[in-house]
Amino acid sequence: MTFSALLVLLILFVAFVLFVSGWIEPDITAVLVLVTLVLTGLVSPAEAFTGFSSFAVVTIAGLMVIGAGLKRTGVVKWVARRLENVIHRRYNRLLLLNTGIPGILSGFVNIVAAAAFFVPVILRLCKQMEVPQSRILLPMACTALIGANLTLIGASHNLVVDSLLADATGSGFGFFEFTAVGAVLLAAALAYIFVLGQRLLPGEERAPPPLQVPPAPDLVQTYRLDDRLFEVWVGEEGDDGEMRMSQLNLADYGVVLIAIVRESEQLVVPRGDVMLLQGDMLLFQGREEVVQRFAQDHAALTFAGVPKSQQKYPLSTGELAEAVVPPRSPAIGRPVRDLGLEESFDMKAIAYYRDGQPHRTGIQNILLQEGDSLLIWGPREKMREFDPERELLIYFKPGEPEVSTRQKRMAPVAALILLAVIVPAALGLMPIAATAVAGAVAMVLIGILPPGEIYKSVDGRTLVLIGGMYPLGVALNDSGAADAVGESLIAVLGGYGPLPVLAGVTVLSMILTQPIHNAAVAIIMTPIAINAANLIDADPRGFCVAVVVGCSAAFLMPYGHPAPYLVQEPGGYRSSDYLRFGLALNVIALAVVLALVPFLWPF
Repeated sequence: MTFSALLVLLILFVAFVLFVSGWIEPDITAVLVLVTLVLTGLVSPAEAFTGFSSFAVVTIAGLMVIGAGLKRTGVVKWVARRLENVIHRRYNRLLLLNTGIPGILSGFVNIVAAAAFFVPVILRLCKQMEVPQSRILLPMACTALIGANLTLIGASHNLVVDSLLADATGSGFGFFEFTAVGAVLLAAALAYIFVLGQRLLPGEERAPPPLQVPPAPDLVQTYRLDDRLFEVWVGEEGDDGEMRMSQLNLADYGVVLIAIVRESEQLVVPRGDVMLLQGDMLLFQGREEVVQRFAQDHAALTFAGVPKSQQKYPLSTGELAEAVVPPRSPAIGRPVRDLGLEESFDMKAIAYYRDGQPHRTGIQNILLQEGDSLLIWGPREKMREFDPERELLIYFKPGEPEVSTRQKRMAPVAALILLAVIVPAALGLMPIAATAVAGAVAMVLIGILPPGEIYKSVDGRTLVLIGGMYPLGVALNDSGAADAVGESLIAVLGGYGPLPVLAGVTVLSMILTQPIHNAAVAIIMTPIAINAANLIDADPRGFCVAVVVGCSAAFLMPYGHPAPYLVQEPGGYRSSDYLRFGLALNVIALAVVLALVPFLWPF
């Protein structure tokens, strides 16, 4: 082994230690690798920055923008919400849809985006069905990872492997070239989850209470409504399939129904004999003991307590905001009812603050004065796009804007843009880098994403990580280090045939991807896999597929990939849960690779 090869392997070892230890951020480690390779003369300055102009980085950046557009218009969320209409309180259906659908989606959209949308959906459904969410969340995260093997754009490391393969052989992967492997692996994983996997997870733990965002003021306490404002959840419909407001006999309890929040319609203003549906959230004003007794007297109702201003995983779809009457406002001297909050915004003023004192009665008829503050309640979607223009100045509004009505209307366009990106690339008419960039530009030109959102939607750290590590793959090749590692694999396993060598590439990729970003592992392992395949006269494409699958198998640690980490807190998982559940998935992934790769890409 030459001195250059030893030096490259030393740099790789130090980078591995830094990745695993977390002493330095991964993207900074990647930049240090790049600088070290240039200073030691292992790569030229021109070669050092080829990663930032590679097809992989360009494609990933474009897909990130497209993913942001899909999120902004609610395309993925729409798919997730439709699940609530087909599960019908059946556990097997709950498990299948909330693991299978994220797996399929992640073949076309960002893994984390697919998983993140399903976390609150699963928590809500598990609460309704009274089943432990710990049995669903981690399987969902793992199938989202596995689903990335369905298409070329399923994950960033797929594109990295494709780019390095094209550099080495002159031809990258087809869009659906390894779809068969991904589909079989996803089906096998689902079978494992149903037969055994879910039983290896904790079954009694519930998610901790939703986290409050520290900067948010306690508006309920400020307006002294903590003993006057309560939410009641409709857990099921009446015995005959219907429940109407007239059946609740509100007059017998002396409580006031302020509003009804409904997921599909956002807000049903309680006028007349409204029919209640499962999942509705009723907001009442009255004494706590009276509202509790009212809920207890009706089997379908559950007392949910005080509405929260900001929560991480809220069950309610309603939120509170505070607005102030600014100087020279047209609202000065007018009663609150003339603001048209209910008619224009589907919101309701439930208290006001004047002269240092909160007031909770007669809200609709008070004449507004300069400096008055109003406590406003409404559905989360409407609240986060609430803009009363000149009449009121929003003093506090929780969270970031959700999907607005206008954005929802753009959802079909965003979905068509995604198809326009995928189809030409899948048919080989245009490279995926070109269609991804064109799709990102279309998202902006059509108005789905404002120009300023482009840079927010692109994860610069991931791009720097890939671009910084990319020259390491060049150095592994040019120095002979990849040949040396490949020869070592052949020396140890080659005597048993090509299948053990393929297994060695897969297992090594799996081990490295547990603590290291899978794109970085792809950069390390792809040259090794190609050289190992060449040494035994095997098709390097099959060995690169093994790297793709191995890099997606980050099941054994919560911090191996953002998707498993995302469910750790809401699922109440310990590190041992990941190891116990994920080990069999790694074995299944290895078995699928060894069974299909020799068949699809013969040795």
